[in-house]
Parts: sequence; structure tokens; C-alpha cells
Amino acid sequence: MTESKIVDLETRMAFLEDTVDALNKQVYQQAKQLSEFQQAMHNLTRHMKQVQSDIEEFKPDNEIPPHY
Repeated sequence: MTESKIVDLETRMAFLEDTVDALNKQVYQQAKQLSEFQQAMHNLTRHMKQVQSDIEEFKPDNEIPPHY
């Protein structure tokens, strides 16, 4: 009876180790993906600020429209 309990515990422990390993791999992949998304967001934000700056340079506030 004691031997069967030990085998059962070893089996459960092996299953838990596999589960922890799978979860660890998933967390690693998600962290990597999150980092890539953050970099892309940073690049998009920088690009949008540049576009906004370029638009403001070409659109003076005091310019009279050509039809006046």
C-alpha cells in the first residue's frame, strides 16, 4: 500500500512538473509578444508625433485661404 502511494505521488509530481514547464513556456512567449507589442506601440507613437509635427509645419494658423 505504501509503495502504491509513493508511485501515485511520483506520478502526480511528474504531471505537475510538466504542467509548470508548459505554463512557464507560455508565460515566456506572452512576455516576448508583449515586449514586441510595446516596441511597435512606441514606434507608432513616435511616427504619429512626427506626422503631426509635419502637418503643423505645412498648415500655418494665420494663412488666409486662396479664395479671399
